[in-house]
Amino acid sequence: MSSFSVDDAFDPFEEFDPLAADDEKIDQQDMDDDNPLDTVDFPTVHNMPESMQSNGVYTPERQGGAQEALLALMDRNPARRPVMLAMLDYCTEGAHASALSEYVDGLQQNNRSVYAPMTLARMLERAGGLVLDMPETTEQHEDVGENVEYLEIKEHVDPVWTTTEAGKNVFAELSQGAAFRDLVLDRDSKYLDVYRAVMQALREKPCGKNEIDELVDSFPIVAEPRRFGGHFIDILERVDAIAWKDGAWTLSGLGEKMLREF
Repeated sequence: MSSFSVDDAFDPFEEFDPLAADDEKIDQQDMDDDNPLDTVDFPTVHNMPESMQSNGVYTPERQGGAQEALLALMDRNPARRPVMLAMLDYCTEGAHASALSEYVDGLQQNNRSVYAPMTLARMLERAGGLVLDMPETTEQHEDVGENVEYLEIKEHVDPVWTTTEAGKNVFAELSQGAAFRDLVLDRDSKYLDVYRAVMQALREKPCGKNEIDELVDSFPIVAEPRRFGGHFIDILERVDAIAWKDGAWTLSGLGEKMLREF
């Protein structure tokens, strides 16, 4: 299993643009024909000028393997990482697209996304984390009188998404706090006391940003260089240690586990 790592050039505090295109050249009609239940909301780019088209970024071919591609995808989409990890877990034994969509909608109730459930599934598929099995839905018949063949639809199409071995490995790795150890316990370790205080406060009760700002400002170490509460909120959310729910930040199950490590 590969260990979690972040590219040296990657800035964990870089502003993330959820609307940035991350997609291969797509023929929307072909995708719709392949999967009638696929509510893909990727931009239809095949008619755009070549200079405006974007190549797929997170693919096994580009990253050197499926696990590397999945880790890159998770790392560059931190707000969606908890949802995508949950999808990998949910599809371990296979899940119908309709059930997966309903499950993801529930996960995103408190963390809205520009990505529809099946868009996230397609992103995981391109990175090598999920595979789609399209069930047989037609029977071939021959009209003897006209001597022509036609297709008759037998049932409603509900394809099955299944997690790959690479997807299972990445879920096992990240759900055990690899990203937390990398960013908090290693690269931002000078602020361990601040992280610990914030996480302990959220363990006691959900807090809003103003409360976290006030707590963070009580530590002299954040004065130079200046660090505000938003810095710690961003990193802790990025590593899945906290979650936004009902108008406040709360400690996640993974955050509770990580808090016991330091």
